[in-house]
Formats: sequence, C-alpha cells, structure tokens
Amino acid sequence: MTRFYPQYARSLVGAVVLILLTGVFLYQRGENSPVNFLSHYKGPDCNVDLEFLRSFGYNETVDYARWNIQVVPSPKFTQFSDSLDFGDPVFNELDLGGSKEFDRLNESQCSSTMTVEAPMPKKPVDASHIMFGVATTMERLNETLPVFSRWASGTNARIISIVERDHTRSLSELVKHAEDLAINLHIIESDETFLDRYYMLTRTMLELHNEHTEWAVIIDDDTFFPSMEGLVADLATYDSSKPYYIGAPTENLQQMAKFTYMAYGGAGVFLSIPLLKEIDEHYDDCYDNKDTGDKRVAWCVYTYTNTKLTWDRRLFQLDLTNDGSGFYEAGRELPLSLHHWKSADWFPVDILNMSKISDICGPECQLRRWKVTDQWYFINGFSLVKYSSAHSPEEMASMEQTWEYYRWTEDDNYGFSLGPLRPRDNKKVSYRLKGAVSERHRVRQVYMREPDRVNRLERPQLLEVVWTRT
Repeated sequence: MTRFYPQYARSLVGAVVLILLTGVFLYQRGENSPVNFLSHYKGPDCNVDLEFLRSFGYNETVDYARWNIQVVPSPKFTQFSDSLDFGDPVFNELDLGGSKEFDRLNESQCSSTMTVEAPMPKKPVDASHIMFGVATTMERLNETLPVFSRWASGTNARIISIVERDHTRSLSELVKHAEDLAINLHIIESDETFLDRYYMLTRTMLELHNEHTEWAVIIDDDTFFPSMEGLVADLATYDSSKPYYIGAPTENLQQMAKFTYMAYGGAGVFLSIPLLKEIDEHYDDCYDNKDTGDKRVAWCVYTYTNTKLTWDRRLFQLDLTNDGSGFYEAGRELPLSLHHWKSADWFPVDILNMSKISDICGPECQLRRWKVTDQWYFINGFSLVKYSSAHSPEEMASMEQTWEYYRWTEDDNYGFSLGPLRPRDNKKVSYRLKGAVSERHRVRQVYMREPDRVNRLERPQLLEVVWTRT
C-alpha cells in the first residue's frame, strides 16, 4: 500500500488499496532498460534477434557471440558450479543495419549450450518485520522505485520516505508508480533540509512501527539489497529484542578516521526497536546536532546509549572511486547491500539490469563468478573478463584493486575492509553488461566491449548470454 502524510502528521491518515501486479513483466522491466522491450522472438534458438540488439543503440556492423545456458532448478541444489566450459568466446561479424528482424547463427554458435543447476524458485520472503526509511526528493524517489521493487516488491516490507516538498511534481503520479510496482510505500512531504529529514526518520519510523516491527533501517536512495531473502536470514541471527546498531563503515581507513567509525548510510543503518526507543528519548538534542545524517545517528547512539556498532561484513558502503570493477568481479559471497550504483562521483553500476538474472536462477546467481578458461572469467550480471595471465586459485581469492586512491588516502587503506587485495591488471580485457531483458522463463543479457584503437578493435564486440529455465 502507499500512504501520504502531510508535514507534521504523526499518525496514519489514510490507506490506498494495494494494487497487485497482473503480469510478471511489470517489475522485471525497469526504466533503465534500453527500451520497453516486449519479446517478439518467435524463431528457433539459432536465430539472432536483430531488433533486440538494435535496441541498445547499434545500427552498424558488430562482432557478435552468443552463449546459451540452460538453468535446471533442483530441490537438491547445494551450490553453483565453479566453471562454464564455453572456451574462449568466438565472435562473428553481424550486420545490424537494414530492417531485418532476425539473422541465422552459424552452427558452432547455435550448439554452444551449457547446463547450470540452480535452486528451486521461491516465493518472496516475508519482510513485514522490517521498515526502511529514506530521505530524498520526489524526482530521485521516482527514478529509484524500479530498483527498490527488485528487493521490496511482494515482501511486505514497508518503505517510509520523507521527501522535499516539490510543487512542480505530481505526488499522485509518484503514488501510482509505487502501486504499480507493488511497493508498500509511505510518503511524507517536508520543508526541512535533507540532513534534518534524514534524522527525522528515526522518530517517524518509531511512530509508525507496529507490534511486528523488529528493525528500522535507514538507507540512501542508491542503496540496493541484492537478496531480501539473504538480508532477512542475516538479521535473524541477531536478537532484535536487544539494542542493536548494525552497519558497515567506509572501506577507506583514512576516510573513516576523518568521519568516525559508524554505520555509513549507504550500506544501511540498522536499528533495533529497543535502540530506536532509547535514542528517541534524546531526540531534540540529536536533531540539533547539525552534522551529516548518518553521523548524527552515530553521535546519538554513542552519546546516549551503551550500544556500539556491530559491523556486518556483508554490508558495503562502497566508497570506491573511478573503477570499482574489482569489487564486483571478486567472486566472493553475495553482498547484503550495495551503494553508489547511480552516483557518477563514485562507480555507477547498472543494478537494475544486473539483478534481472535472479528471475531465472535466484538471487545468489547475481555476481556469481564462473571460470571459463585459465584467463577468462564470467561474472553474472556484471562482466566477462580476460586477465592478462592465468591466476592461481589463491590469487583469484584476492580482490583486484581497480579503484583509485581517494583524496583522504595516502597509502593502502583498504586491506582492513576488502583484503586480501591484488594489484590492478592494466591489460585486462572487459566486456561490461550493457543491458538485460527478463521474460517469462528466460533472461537475455548483452555484454559489450567498446571499440579500442589502441588494441586495434575497430567495432563493438557483443556477447549475448541467453538463460533459459526448464
């Protein structure tokens, strides 16, 4: 359901009936997709859908390869395999000019099919005991709702958003957008500053919690939870009847020294209801401490309670500049939270299209790293990479430090949070996810390498990965 609260309202004033999605595509296709693409693919699997590839902006000759992966759900599933034995990708010239809808694959490409065992499909987990709070603007909230739907839709989780009052935008359209995505969203308009609205979430969520609420989680509008099932399971390991302040600091040691050791907002600030009640007793003092939002919460917790930060190592602030690909390609356990996915100042990632693969092989399939050959690795939903040389399993267990040193960094300050690390491979070849389309029993991903005169790559190389569930 979606609710709207005028400024200063402290109680529920109305309810809008939850509109259930009537089709499986409504939340699977987001506004960040290259087009609002409805599949017209009628031909056999050996056909290349040229219209689909053109939807990514190509109307010229490209080098094209395709991998077909058959996903077999199994009740006995334990873990994904470690390798996909496709061998080096083989690219063939493909003309996307003209008006043809389909072209024929050669026999070698058509027959390249691998089978991947996956967990059985599950219903969305019940997250009715979790409230999420976000301070943002109406414009940014509207842009972010499709991504929020990937983890919140159908879970009964409540999202409380305090937005800046904006007379140029339609609140009713924002409400309708949330309803169409089956997001249980509560909206409050306010004239307060962003940082004040951020801290206001602590009291607002306390007032709106019910007897089932165990956790109040303050997030940024570019926070993403890859698996709500995983998040619910992780929170179940903590005793929510006790005061808990859970989160993650920045990955940069010197940045943490400058801003303090606390739960940084992008990774998620998790407050149990008992702790929320404790700090609310000092609400005015904490509200008047005009600092950043997450630091204000930390100051209040550290000043007025005995609770200290519990660092959950699968939550990530991701303060990585320029190129954070090494983090996403590390092949480690799926993170519980990701941040900065739409921030040009850090390392933006196409989270919406990345997450679509979970429709076919489950949340844990996201960012799963498979070895293809000694040098080639496939990171599901992010990239296909070829390293300049083969690495041992021990070397591949380390994270490639691709990001630049931040302005507060004088030396290696990331080992404490992301180690073990290995140096950047400057000769690595990368094919990044360009987009994805989720259909009823299939997901199609396109990975692209841009033309590169230095390496004599004259035209784009596209790898289409077609996942089909039996």
